[in-house]
Amino acid sequence: MKKQHLIKIINSPPPDYYQQGVKNNYFQRLWHTGKLKAVLGFISHRPKKILDVGCASGWFLKQVKEKYPESRCYGVDLYEKAVNYGGKKYGDLVLKHADAHKLPFKKECFDLIICTEVLEHVVDPDKVLLEIKRVLKKNGTVVIEMDTGNLLFQAVWSVWIKLYGRVWSDAHLHLFNKKKIISLIKKSGLRIVRTATFNWSMAVVFQLSKKS
Repeated sequence: MKKQHLIKIINSPPPDYYQQGVKNNYFQRLWHTGKLKAVLGFISHRPKKILDVGCASGWFLKQVKEKYPESRCYGVDLYEKAVNYGGKKYGDLVLKHADAHKLPFKKECFDLIICTEVLEHVVDPDKVLLEIKRVLKKNGTVVIEMDTGNLLFQAVWSVWIKLYGRVWSDAHLHLFNKKKIISLIKKSGLRIVRTATFNWSMAVVFQLSKKS
Protein backbone atom coordinates (compact mmCIF):
# COMPACT_ATOMS: atom_id res chain seq x y z
CA MET A 1 0.00 0.00 0.00
CA LYS A 2 1.28 3.45 -0.90
CA LYS A 3 1.84 5.94 1.89
CA GLN A 4 -0.68 8.43 0.48
CA HIS A 5 -3.44 5.81 0.47
CA LEU A 6 -2.60 4.90 4.07
CA ILE A 7 -2.76 8.57 5.09
CA LYS A 8 -6.20 8.79 3.47
CA ILE A 9 -7.42 5.83 5.57
CA ILE A 10 -5.90 7.24 8.76
CA ASN A 11 -7.58 10.61 8.25
CA SER A 12 -11.02 9.16 7.46
CA PRO A 13 -12.49 8.91 11.00
CA PRO A 14 -13.66 12.03 12.86
CA PRO A 15 -10.90 13.67 14.94
CA ASP A 16 -12.57 12.69 18.23
CA TYR A 17 -13.05 9.06 17.14
CA TYR A 18 -11.36 7.58 20.23
CA GLN A 19 -12.94 9.96 22.73
CA GLN A 20 -16.40 9.20 21.37
CA GLY A 21 -15.70 5.48 21.10
CA VAL A 22 -14.60 5.14 24.71
CA LYS A 23 -17.51 7.29 25.87
CA ASN A 24 -20.33 5.75 23.82
CA ASN A 25 -19.31 2.22 22.76
CA TYR A 26 -19.08 -0.45 25.46
CA PHE A 27 -16.72 -2.68 23.48
CA GLN A 28 -14.30 0.13 22.63
CA ARG A 29 -14.32 1.25 26.25
CA LEU A 30 -13.64 -2.30 27.43
CA TRP A 31 -10.79 -2.74 24.94
CA HIS A 32 -9.06 0.59 25.52
CA THR A 33 -9.37 0.58 29.32
CA GLY A 34 -7.89 -2.92 29.32
CA LYS A 35 -5.05 -1.65 27.15
CA LEU A 36 -4.47 1.32 29.44
CA LYS A 37 -4.27 -0.91 32.51
CA ALA A 38 -1.80 -3.24 30.78
CA VAL A 39 0.46 -0.43 29.56
CA LEU A 40 0.48 1.42 32.89
CA GLY A 41 1.39 -1.84 34.60
CA PHE A 42 4.54 -2.02 32.47
CA ILE A 43 5.82 1.45 33.39
CA SER A 44 8.29 0.73 36.18
CA HIS A 45 9.63 4.23 36.84
CA ARG A 46 8.40 7.83 36.97
CA PRO A 47 9.34 9.21 33.55
CA LYS A 48 10.29 12.85 33.07
CA LYS A 49 9.62 12.90 29.33
CA ILE A 50 7.15 10.63 27.51
CA LEU A 51 6.53 10.05 23.80
CA ASP A 52 3.44 8.35 22.39
CA VAL A 53 4.13 7.12 18.85
CA GLY A 54 0.78 6.96 17.07
CA CYS A 55 -1.08 9.15 19.55
CA ALA A 56 -4.12 9.99 17.34
CA SER A 57 -6.07 12.68 19.23
CA GLY A 58 -4.17 12.11 22.47
CA TRP A 59 -6.84 10.32 24.53
CA PHE A 60 -4.51 7.51 25.61
CA LEU A 61 -1.59 9.84 26.28
CA LYS A 62 -3.85 12.05 28.39
CA GLN A 63 -4.66 9.06 30.63
CA VAL A 64 -0.93 8.44 31.08
CA LYS A 65 -0.41 12.14 31.85
CA GLU A 66 -3.02 11.92 34.60
CA LYS A 67 -1.05 9.05 36.13
CA TYR A 68 2.22 10.99 35.83
CA PRO A 69 1.20 14.68 35.98
CA GLU A 70 4.78 15.88 36.43
CA SER A 71 5.89 14.28 33.13
CA ARG A 72 6.24 16.22 29.89
CA CYS A 73 4.15 14.36 27.33
CA TYR A 74 4.62 14.39 23.56
CA GLY A 75 2.73 12.57 20.82
CA VAL A 76 3.15 12.09 17.07
CA ASP A 77 0.72 10.84 14.44
CA LEU A 78 -0.08 11.10 10.71
CA TYR A 79 -3.76 11.50 11.67
CA GLU A 80 -3.59 15.28 11.13
CA LYS A 81 -7.16 16.21 12.03
CA ALA A 82 -6.93 14.23 15.25
CA VAL A 83 -3.57 15.76 16.19
CA ASN A 84 -4.98 19.26 15.70
CA TYR A 85 -8.10 18.39 17.70
CA GLY A 86 -6.13 16.85 20.56
CA GLY A 87 -3.67 19.73 20.65
CA LYS A 88 -6.54 22.12 21.29
CA LYS A 89 -8.38 19.84 23.71
CA TYR A 90 -5.40 18.89 25.86
CA GLY A 91 -3.29 21.93 26.64
CA ASP A 92 -0.82 19.92 28.72
CA LEU A 93 0.15 17.63 25.81
CA VAL A 94 2.46 18.49 22.90
CA LEU A 95 1.05 16.74 19.83
CA LYS A 96 2.83 16.85 16.47
CA HIS A 97 1.71 15.88 12.98
CA ALA A 98 4.67 13.69 12.08
CA ASP A 99 5.72 10.37 10.55
CA ALA A 100 6.83 7.58 12.89
CA HIS A 101 9.39 6.54 10.26
CA LYS A 102 11.20 9.84 10.85
CA LEU A 103 10.56 11.15 14.34
CA PRO A 104 11.16 14.91 14.70
CA PHE A 105 13.31 14.60 17.82
CA LYS A 106 16.99 14.43 18.69
CA LYS A 107 18.50 11.12 19.75
CA GLU A 108 18.17 9.86 23.32
CA CYS A 109 15.66 12.40 24.60
CA PHE A 110 12.77 10.31 26.05
CA ASP A 111 12.62 8.30 29.28
CA LEU A 112 9.49 6.45 28.19
CA ILE A 113 8.15 5.70 24.71
CA ILE A 114 4.70 4.18 24.21
CA CYS A 115 3.59 2.63 20.94
CA THR A 116 0.15 1.00 21.00
CA GLU A 117 -1.61 -0.62 18.03
CA VAL A 118 0.71 1.08 15.55
CA LEU A 119 3.30 -1.31 14.10
CA GLU A 120 0.70 -3.31 12.17
CA HIS A 121 -0.41 -0.08 10.45
CA VAL A 122 2.92 1.40 9.32
CA VAL A 123 4.70 0.84 6.01
CA ASP A 124 8.01 -0.25 7.57
CA PRO A 125 7.76 -1.54 11.18
CA ASP A 126 11.52 -2.18 11.31
CA LYS A 127 12.29 1.45 10.56
CA VAL A 128 9.77 2.69 13.12
CA LEU A 129 11.35 0.55 15.85
CA LEU A 130 14.81 1.84 14.92
CA GLU A 131 13.50 5.41 15.22
CA ILE A 132 12.02 4.59 18.63
CA LYS A 133 15.37 3.15 19.68
CA ARG A 134 17.17 6.28 18.41
CA VAL A 135 15.15 8.74 20.51
CA LEU A 136 15.09 6.54 23.64
CA LYS A 137 17.44 7.47 26.47
CA LYS A 138 20.12 4.95 27.42
CA ASN A 139 18.22 3.76 30.51
CA GLY A 140 14.76 4.45 29.11
CA THR A 141 11.79 2.14 28.66
CA VAL A 142 9.65 1.30 25.63
CA VAL A 143 6.17 -0.17 25.99
CA ILE A 144 4.84 -1.77 22.80
CA GLU A 145 1.26 -3.07 22.55
CA MET A 146 -0.58 -4.70 19.67
CA ASP A 147 -3.02 -7.48 18.85
CA THR A 148 -1.78 -11.08 18.92
CA GLY A 149 -3.58 -12.07 15.74
CA ASN A 150 -4.98 -15.17 17.46
CA LEU A 151 -8.18 -16.85 16.26
CA LEU A 152 -10.37 -15.02 18.76
CA PHE A 153 -9.00 -11.65 17.68
CA GLN A 154 -9.48 -12.51 14.00
CA ALA A 155 -13.10 -13.47 14.65
CA VAL A 156 -13.83 -10.35 16.71
CA TRP A 157 -12.05 -8.10 14.21
CA SER A 158 -13.95 -9.50 11.23
CA VAL A 159 -17.24 -8.70 12.98
CA TRP A 160 -16.03 -5.30 14.21
CA ILE A 161 -15.04 -3.96 10.79
CA LYS A 162 -18.41 -5.00 9.36
CA LEU A 163 -20.46 -3.35 12.11
CA TYR A 164 -18.52 -0.41 13.53
CA GLY A 165 -14.97 -0.18 12.21
CA ARG A 166 -15.36 -0.23 8.43
CA VAL A 167 -12.92 2.64 8.10
CA TRP A 168 -10.12 0.37 9.39
CA SER A 169 -10.84 -2.57 7.06
CA ASP A 170 -7.75 -1.90 4.89
CA ALA A 171 -5.56 -0.38 7.58
CA HIS A 172 -3.73 -3.54 8.71
CA LEU A 173 -0.63 -3.60 6.51
CA HIS A 174 1.02 -6.43 8.45
CA LEU A 175 -0.41 -9.50 10.15
CA PHE A 176 1.54 -10.31 13.29
CA ASN A 177 1.40 -13.04 15.87
CA LYS A 178 3.37 -13.06 19.11
CA LYS A 179 6.28 -14.99 17.58
CA LYS A 180 6.60 -12.53 14.68
CA ILE A 181 6.41 -9.55 17.04
CA ILE A 182 9.23 -10.96 19.16
CA SER A 183 11.35 -11.51 16.04
CA LEU A 184 10.69 -7.94 14.92
CA ILE A 185 11.72 -6.53 18.30
CA LYS A 186 14.91 -8.60 18.47
CA LYS A 187 15.86 -7.47 14.97
CA SER A 188 15.72 -3.84 16.14
CA GLY A 189 18.31 -4.46 18.83
CA LEU A 190 15.91 -3.66 21.66
CA ARG A 191 15.80 -6.07 24.61
CA ILE A 192 12.58 -7.65 25.84
CA VAL A 193 12.36 -7.19 29.61
CA ARG A 194 8.92 -8.73 30.12
CA THR A 195 5.71 -9.44 28.28
CA ALA A 196 2.08 -10.31 29.01
CA THR A 197 -1.17 -10.89 27.15
CA PHE A 198 -4.48 -9.28 28.10
CA ASN A 199 -8.01 -8.74 26.78
CA TRP A 200 -8.57 -12.51 26.62
CA SER A 201 -5.15 -13.02 24.97
CA MET A 202 -6.21 -10.92 21.97
CA ALA A 203 -3.52 -8.33 22.76
CA VAL A 204 0.05 -8.41 24.00
CA VAL A 205 2.23 -5.84 25.74
CA PHE A 206 6.04 -5.73 25.87
CA GLN A 207 8.40 -3.78 28.09
CA LEU A 208 11.63 -3.09 26.21
CA SER A 209 14.97 -1.47 26.92
CA LYS A 210 18.19 -0.74 25.09
CA LYS A 211 20.73 -3.53 25.30
CA SER A 212 23.47 -2.69 27.78
